[in-house]
Amino acid sequence: MDRSARRPQRAELVSLDKAPSEHAVRVLAVDGDREAVRLLGQLQIRAGAVLRVQRAAPLGGPLLVECAGSTVIVSRRLARRVQVEVLA
Repeated sequence: MDRSARRPQRAELVSLDKAPSEHAVRVLAVDGDREAVRLLGQLQIRAGAVLRVQRAAPLGGPLLVECAGSTVIVSRRLARRVQVEVLA
């Protein structure tokens, strides 16, 4: 029997700005200064939260993110500070 077929696949780890649209992601960590952590916390984006990037604006514009039943806009600058794992 092929042993590789039984191994679970590793979760894909990326920053929120690189997360694929329409996929659920779980926040692993929020890096950055106190202000960035505070701003993201106000949007309910903190470790353990499950998010979904609905849309990413072109040319480095903001992300439209679904979080805790709400849809929020997150700048790319802040999104780069959020480390997430892509869920199935």
